[in-house]
Amino acid sequence: MHNEIEYVFNLLENHRLKEALVQIHAMASQCSSWQLRTDVETLQTTYDLMLQYNAKGIKDPKQKDMYNKIFRSAYEMAERTHIMKNSTSSFALYYDLIRTYEHAKPHTLSELQMQLEAYTEDAATAPLIYSDANRCKSELAGIRERHEKALNELFERTWVSLYWTEAEVQEAQTLLNSLLVPVNDLCVFISAVTMSQSRIFDIRKYMLLLEAYNHPDPMVNQRAIVGIVITALFHEHRIMMYPEARAKLSLLNEDADFIKNLHTIQIQLQLSRETQKIDRKMREEIIPEMMRNPRIGNSNKIGFDETEDSDDLNPEWENWIDKSGITDKLREMGELQMEGADVYMSTFSQLKQFPFFRQMSHWFYPFDRQFPDIVTIFGDNEEKRMSLLDIILNSDSFCNSDKYSFCFSLIQMPESQRELMIHQMNEQSSVSQEQLEQITKMTKSTLKKENISRQYIHDLYRFFKLWSRRSEEKDIFESRFELWKYNSLKKAITQPEELKKLADYFFQKDYMEEAFQLYSILLEENKTNSELWQKAGYSLQKLGNYDKALSYYKQADIIAPDALWTNRHLALCYHKLGMPEQALQYFKKVEIVQPDNLNLSLQIGQCLVALKKYEEALGYFFKVEYLEKNPNNARRAIGWCSFVIGKYEEARKYYDLLLQATKPKMQDWMNAGHLYYTLGNIETAINYYQKAQSMCEDRNMFLTFYLEDKKYLIEKGFSEEDIYILLDELL
Repeated sequence: MHNEIEYVFNLLENHRLKEALVQIHAMASQCSSWQLRTDVETLQTTYDLMLQYNAKGIKDPKQKDMYNKIFRSAYEMAERTHIMKNSTSSFALYYDLIRTYEHAKPHTLSELQMQLEAYTEDAATAPLIYSDANRCKSELAGIRERHEKALNELFERTWVSLYWTEAEVQEAQTLLNSLLVPVNDLCVFISAVTMSQSRIFDIRKYMLLLEAYNHPDPMVNQRAIVGIVITALFHEHRIMMYPEARAKLSLLNEDADFIKNLHTIQIQLQLSRETQKIDRKMREEIIPEMMRNPRIGNSNKIGFDETEDSDDLNPEWENWIDKSGITDKLREMGELQMEGADVYMSTFSQLKQFPFFRQMSHWFYPFDRQFPDIVTIFGDNEEKRMSLLDIILNSDSFCNSDKYSFCFSLIQMPESQRELMIHQMNEQSSVSQEQLEQITKMTKSTLKKENISRQYIHDLYRFFKLWSRRSEEKDIFESRFELWKYNSLKKAITQPEELKKLADYFFQKDYMEEAFQLYSILLEENKTNSELWQKAGYSLQKLGNYDKALSYYKQADIIAPDALWTNRHLALCYHKLGMPEQALQYFKKVEIVQPDNLNLSLQIGQCLVALKKYEEALGYFFKVEYLEKNPNNARRAIGWCSFVIGKYEEARKYYDLLLQATKPKMQDWMNAGHLYYTLGNIETAINYYQKAQSMCEDRNMFLTFYLEDKKYLIEKGFSEEDIYILLDELL
């Protein structure tokens, strides 16, 4: 079935409209809905008439508009037909709900709005109406449950709705603008619209997302802009077919706030690509390393009371932390967290098995202490002073989904243990008024737009990666999130000043492919900026595209001639491309400025070796050996050059030094073997070759390295037979 719809979409993307309509009609004929078949046939007839009029030479000034309308309708009809076919056979939740709501009509958006609006008032008046505490508690529980049921229905009926009618649009706008519907409920509604858009493209729902971005509450408008981005990921080519969408986007793309928010979300989505790496590092490195802590497992098995000096810290523990490298890893995690990376995925991924997470809509709930299952943790008379529990649940470090996980973990505890733990959180972590003000100020940062969007993206990540039925949804986090490639967002994301910041961010984080794309866009408007040419070239160099990198470096060199950095990287690219003569030319330019750069001397020496100028190369290598604290690289080069030009005693001196070092390399044993073989000391040569072979992954790897040097051995007077006989002697 997916092949059918993809085939139709492919026809439409190639503007083969008539063929696409034939395919849609064939799909519709397999559906039981007479209304669907009628609508498809009407669309076909309309297009056939248009073709007939055009064939007769009849000019219609509205022909272009008519064609575009039919074209858009063909997409919608294809999606509608595809869903109708699947709804009769698929057991995915999406189609289950479609069947459910076909048989039991859902409430209208207006009816659901009334129920949601009643919630706040009912919850506020219940304590006034019911003086009995138990009765009041029971009534409040019922109010919360009815509210949750209405909110879940709002999410589901919005998610599985196909194309809104004008009446539904009006109801949706009224719901969005209601001052009585809780903001948290509006957030769930916006998420439902977004998830619907990930399935099919409804221009009316998309326009609602664009309108929701202007909502005054940042909780709502940040979910809306994420929804706008997700819609672009799935339906970019569809968005630009609608003049009303283009007009609205044109205004937003000029809005400074929208541009800033969009760049923030671009970075946050990019950071989501790091989550799997962070998760793996936590599971495979940090947590196992922490479990090896000498303090873990030293419980008092005999039962003696601890003596007063039992709190004395063992200095070896601090040494263990430093030696294990755990400090650096934790610092790295802290830095990533400060940037907005998701460092808690590993911690909370095992806590998504609670019944709460079986309901799809719950993954999109903003955290609410009044949720029916967790309100018991806090009670109706919350303490006014800030506690550790408040700090955790108000922190912007944790996304909404993880806060629910934390609370359900508390609920799983035995009641007495839970109450004791919460009491300790309240008592032991009470803070001074000054500290309270600082913490309150800190927790208010939750209202910052970047924190809201980051938490929401983390919630989305958990949904697409951890929901029990995640295989039924298209995972948005399989996308590359290159928003500058989408016409609907391109104008906002490519504003020069913000784009430069974004490009530099990617550059610093080693996302070189993305950095190159952005620098290329910037260069279209600013071809005289040598820094942009340099950074674009460096991005290509890091990607291994040395040939193309050269062209960018040369352009930078034209704009700012003989820049040290440019010359050095021109040389490095030529060197990587196996062009030593050109590399040497630029290395020599760098040498004029940096005559004492020992690494540069090694690189010049390598170029000279490649050009078979061994004597000249030796001069550079001797210089490095004399001045370098760790001269082994220079000694390898001296040994090899001396061997090639026949200075065997000098070569032996340097290979003996290398083999007496702490960790000789495989090549040291190999090259020393060549030397002793040439000197006629076959026994020592075989011994060294065997050492080299033992350091290779397998014999094939050894043979590859050995035979690469065959030409040098032949120059020393050995025949090919001699070389192959020696190989058999190693077995």
